[in-house]
Amino acid sequence: MAGGSFVGLDIGSNQIKVAELRRSGSQLQVVAMGVAPTPLEAYDKSEIVDPQLLGTAVKNLLKQAGITSRDVVSSVSGQSAVVVRVIEVPQMNQSELAETMKWEVERHVPFATSEMVIDWTPIDRPEGYAEGQNMEVLLAVAQQDMIDRHVEMLAAAGLKAKSIDVEPLAVCRTLLDIDPNQSQPGHTVTILNIGASYTEVGIYRDKLLAFPRTLPVAGENLTRAIAQGLGVDLATAENYKREYGEVILDQFGGAGAQPDFGGGGGFNSPGFQDFSAPAGNPFGAPPDPFAAPAPGGPMPFEFSTPGDAIPQPTGAPLDVYEAPAAPAPAHAENLPATPSSADPVRDALRIQVFSAMAPVIAEIAQEVRRSLDYYRGRAGDAHINEILLVGGTAKLKNLDKFLEMELGIPTRVADALHNVQITAKSVSAQYAQDLAPVFPISVGLGLRDLVTDPNASKGKSKAKAKTKSAKKK
Repeated sequence: MAGGSFVGLDIGSNQIKVAELRRSGSQLQVVAMGVAPTPLEAYDKSEIVDPQLLGTAVKNLLKQAGITSRDVVSSVSGQSAVVVRVIEVPQMNQSELAETMKWEVERHVPFATSEMVIDWTPIDRPEGYAEGQNMEVLLAVAQQDMIDRHVEMLAAAGLKAKSIDVEPLAVCRTLLDIDPNQSQPGHTVTILNIGASYTEVGIYRDKLLAFPRTLPVAGENLTRAIAQGLGVDLATAENYKREYGEVILDQFGGAGAQPDFGGGGGFNSPGFQDFSAPAGNPFGAPPDPFAAPAPGGPMPFEFSTPGDAIPQPTGAPLDVYEAPAAPAPAHAENLPATPSSADPVRDALRIQVFSAMAPVIAEIAQEVRRSLDYYRGRAGDAHINEILLVGGTAKLKNLDKFLEMELGIPTRVADALHNVQITAKSVSAQYAQDLAPVFPISVGLGLRDLVTDPNASKGKSKAKAKTKSAKKK
């Protein structure tokens, strides 16, 4: 654990999120934070295409947010260039594992291995491993040229890179590691990071990543469904989503959705990709973006994830900023009014928007259920205690209630700022509350060198706490 303050930098296809954190006694403080649009011409499909332009945008955001530290922990993502897996191998010592991982990388990485950055660490479960039981290893791999562009971007922003983390671990650090209520043995939490183009599913047992999966359905799918259903352009559909969007619980199933999650599909259905099983699943499909790499050379390599993806039409997360009032469609006056409504036009729009979104919402719930069922099947007696929602779409009204109803697991929108003190003078309490769902990654990145491994005193090394130097194959 180090002193001083650190910048957590989370760059998504839609937005750049930045937070400066420091420790004051026992208190973790956010001394500055800010959000800005990601320049579309500088960032494509979670990869940097113009490091100088993106670096300039980051530099401007740092100034705007009042951030003074230049020590940064950032994360990288990209379906075609980054892989993070929890894999299983027979129990072995460190030297044997080092040799084994050379071959495991070949099995689990879908892109060319000629130039890549690799890191891995054993996951020491608190209960240990029984004789003959496989041990778990957290593996992170990234293409070298992607890391080089990322480091160039940080330099253009005037930042000094301390490490590059992976998002699943940054999210865990924010929502689980520093939360005193997350200390029960065996406690298992699912975190759903619902971004623009992807929903990242991370299952954590005892605050350790156990199962990651990426779902190719998220906020952008909702926007497109509204655009198609109401016959409007994407920008208007995005405004409708934020102005009128909600899950109408008592109408679900009657608006075109098919919320029958009990049987069909399964993990052999088209579109499913198992990104953590040690074998038996080809990697013909894009790799899990719940991954991240490390800079080359002596820079340390940490694990962390992506979360946003393809930019949304308006560049703002759902319900985070005050959106301009969505105009009523030309045919709104002909919509049927709900008898008890005080505003028939608004209520009719609310129902229409929900009707358009319902099939997508049902699909998200179905795929999350499949992920949980698959994890339970692999982990035997696994019990999911709760589901936490983060990301711009997490604040869609009643989404948490709907998922709880369908999945039978307590579900809530997580407050990424609950366990830290906001001391930034320019940030109001309301602004921080509105931004909280989109800040778990940047806060977790900034926390990396400010928190100690809770298992250290027990002689346990966590996957999130210690890493080796980055290795180039």
